[in-house]
Amino acid sequence: MTEESFVNHDEETRHNLSPNFSDVEVNTNQRLCSVLLNEFNYLPWSRAVSLALGGKGKLGFVNGSVEAPDSSSSTYNAWLCKDQLVMSLLLNTMEKHVAEIFSYSNSAHDLWKALQDMYGNQNNYARVFQLKKDIASAQQEGKAFVQHLGSLKAMWNELDVYLPHTTDPTILLKRAEEDKIYQLLGSLSSEYEDLRSHILMSQDLPTFNNVCATIQREEARKKVMNVDHNPRLTETRAYASKYKNSEAKVYKGRNTHLKCKYCKFIGQ
Repeated sequence: MTEESFVNHDEETRHNLSPNFSDVEVNTNQRLCSVLLNEFNYLPWSRAVSLALGGKGKLGFVNGSVEAPDSSSSTYNAWLCKDQLVMSLLLNTMEKHVAEIFSYSNSAHDLWKALQDMYGNQNNYARVFQLKKDIASAQQEGKAFVQHLGSLKAMWNELDVYLPHTTDPTILLKRAEEDKIYQLLGSLSSEYEDLRSHILMSQDLPTFNNVCATIQREEARKKVMNVDHNPRLTETRAYASKYKNSEAKVYKGRNTHLKCKYCKFIGQ
């Protein structure tokens, strides 16, 4: 081996054993995106993180396309350094209580898969309902127009993630019925909050007719509960009123046996 080839071989080995210079410059305290993962926003979070990691050339560490080499391989340390860097970036895009649950994952791919299993398959009716409600009630209220528009665009974009554009008539009919359900639930008074939450957290959103029937049953239950309590309340009030009236009769009229010793006034 010539001196030149030996130098080239040495440079290649150092390249495989160490991370790229761009990896070293990454600040793990700087968030990949502005979306923080909580229990209800997995879809917009995963999209934002995927775009950010793709831009840094690190998406393969979470989707599994960059596989871990054998631990005895000369490239293992370089892979481990990059993988742990990606894990740090991911954990930094989660709310604290979520990050604590997944902080002991073995690799970035395991972490990504665990998050997908935990949050990726949950229904999104509650979040869609809240987004539609917030969009409908959004007001500028003294904010600069650019700031107001930015808030609306953020909500529109997140809503597009949950409800991507489609021309399928079946899906469109289903969404139209869901919109009626959201509007109906949003119009209910605060006493139906528990029922509203129960319907929105269902695995499958009931049909509009079933939702109406459920609300009517709840209304009937509330009326029955009130009927059960009112007789006791009425009876108590009637007794108190009767007792008060009986006391009033005792002292009704002039009591001639009561007389002031000084002014000789006969009491009531």
